[in-house]
Amino acid sequence: MPVEVRPRPSSEDRIRAALWFAERGFGIFPVWSADLDGVCHCPKGAACDDAGKHPITQRGFHDATRDPERIRTFLSAGSLPNYGLVCPDGVFTLDVDGDGVARLGELERRLGALPPTLRTRTAHGEHVFLRWPDALPRPLGQLWGYVTRWGSGQGAGYVIGPRSVHASGVEYEPEDVFDIAELPEAWAQDVITPPAPERAALIEITGGYELPEPGYRGSRYDAIRDYIASRYMRGMGRDEVLAGVLTVLAPRFADPLSEPDIRSRFDRAWKGTAERLGPPLATRPVPRPVGPGMDAADLLELELPPLRWLVPDLVPEGTTILASRPKVGKSCLVYQIAVEASIGGDLLGRRVTPGSVLYLALEDGQRRGQDRLRAALAGRTMPRGRLEVRWDAHKIGEGLEEDIAAWLDEHPDAVMVAIDTLGKVRPTTSGRQGAYEVDVQHLARLQDLFRNRTVALVIVHHARKESADDFLASVSGTYGITGSADTIVVIKRSPLERLGTIHATGRDIADAQVAVTFDDLIWHVAPDSLSGASFDRGEVYQVIEDEGPIYPKAIADRIGKERTNVQHMVEELVRTGAVARTGHGYVVARVGLVTPSHSRITLDLPNTPLHSTHSQSEQSDSGYTREAESDSSDRGHTRAGEAEWLNPCRDYDHHQSYHRQTPDGWTCLACYPEGEPA
Repeated sequence: MPVEVRPRPSSEDRIRAALWFAERGFGIFPVWSADLDGVCHCPKGAACDDAGKHPITQRGFHDATRDPERIRTFLSAGSLPNYGLVCPDGVFTLDVDGDGVARLGELERRLGALPPTLRTRTAHGEHVFLRWPDALPRPLGQLWGYVTRWGSGQGAGYVIGPRSVHASGVEYEPEDVFDIAELPEAWAQDVITPPAPERAALIEITGGYELPEPGYRGSRYDAIRDYIASRYMRGMGRDEVLAGVLTVLAPRFADPLSEPDIRSRFDRAWKGTAERLGPPLATRPVPRPVGPGMDAADLLELELPPLRWLVPDLVPEGTTILASRPKVGKSCLVYQIAVEASIGGDLLGRRVTPGSVLYLALEDGQRRGQDRLRAALAGRTMPRGRLEVRWDAHKIGEGLEEDIAAWLDEHPDAVMVAIDTLGKVRPTTSGRQGAYEVDVQHLARLQDLFRNRTVALVIVHHARKESADDFLASVSGTYGITGSADTIVVIKRSPLERLGTIHATGRDIADAQVAVTFDDLIWHVAPDSLSGASFDRGEVYQVIEDEGPIYPKAIADRIGKERTNVQHMVEELVRTGAVARTGHGYVVARVGLVTPSHSRITLDLPNTPLHSTHSQSEQSDSGYTREAESDSSDRGHTRAGEAEWLNPCRDYDHHQSYHRQTPDGWTCLACYPEGEPA
């Protein structure tokens, strides 16, 4: 099947975005763009090694302007230029990509979460816009090893603005926050506070490692790598080791390196140290006594209770990590599970195990919690004593485990404890241990509470902002999180779209994928035929559902896409059975079954699981119900409102373009070219 190409933003799209930034003090200047093959439009063409990123004007970002007319003139050129952004005074941009994405998560665990702020998704990561605190001196150079763009002074430069297009074809897209937040003081102090003067003296060289002699002319990368290994095995954390590289090791090089070059080599050498070397010698656990084993024949004879499901096929007993990007609706899903468990209801067509629930909604307040509870209840009554919601909790290792254990002891009918989110209960770490070990230890402390209990521990966590083909790889943090949990559930949905997918995998469950929609704080099952649909097709489906019957041109006008692309998406939806043709346009499909006796069954698809009420029918892979016993030549399918087939089609999937509606009903011109009756 050909790959669907998302329409590239127009010049007007870029102009509107650039003017928005100019109104907020950013400087704007034109940047060369690239064609569909990634070839730069500049005079160098295919020989350009910076396609789609370098300035058009001679003075580059020094020609930046906030004048609307000049901006419109710049960006109206026939070469469809991109544009660059120069930050206003006091604002800076971190260029976070590659390994830097995971490193930003490590910084947030050490220094606290960054506040919601303006971000732009890029081809390999994101641009993060922040404001430096006015009361603190501005630092020089890169921050935390990231390429950092300021509006002036050392580090002055630019980033590519939203609605521009990368040479790979990826659009620079703004995320869902449009205010620029001030950098938290803890982050700022981490940059401007110099290492303690005595730090160098505290770094002792013992054991089998020796510092290179002053005037060292060997491989500087190898020297940094060996130094890291020796300090790591002594239990030192990343920042402490980096300080030693800068103040003790680097001065011994005969050919000095700049600080950014040292940091770059350090980052490369530090990556994977914990995985290569294992736990530091200073923190290796003391072996515990190992209990006796069991003969396999005896193990097979044990009568063990079956796995207990909270939500069948999705959330079993044990530890489940529920992850998604921000503002997707994961907390709403937890409220739904909690409510259905409390009243013994259904979720996504699955019967939820009833019982008591503790929900630590640590990112909510009472008002938001009330709104989500009311939405989940949908007019039903909440019984007392079944669901307890808390908005504050102790940290892991600082009282959280004791609080949860006490609640579990008081509620023998407990079925779920939910923690929303993991970041809210993680204690501050010293930095002496690797991130992987910290993740494993934190999860182990919580899991120990549930070892001998058939209760689900659901931990809400964030997913990385870049997309990942492997949904497990999208979960933030190290593999210590995904590797320690029993089950991983990931929600994939654009914050601006209704349609999404819930993915689940785990040690004790089969991999599952559920197509869903998110409406008014509530998750519903979507038509099975949309489970693999792109968000663009989902957008088309939504317009058809809301406004059908409607033609492709009108759909294209509604969503601002090319009619040809919309036509292809509509045809794909028709092919999968989610949408049907009528004489007045396209509508969301109603499934019809014409039996040999011409009795009919219809079934609405959008929000209902597919269950036939006919004893002789079965569900096909294409998403509609067909007769199980009759020969294929007798099958007829109605997918357009209540109209019947005058001449039932014998090969619906391959003859769709030949279907026509007449005053007496539908007919297929491929099966009945002369219009003869069936």
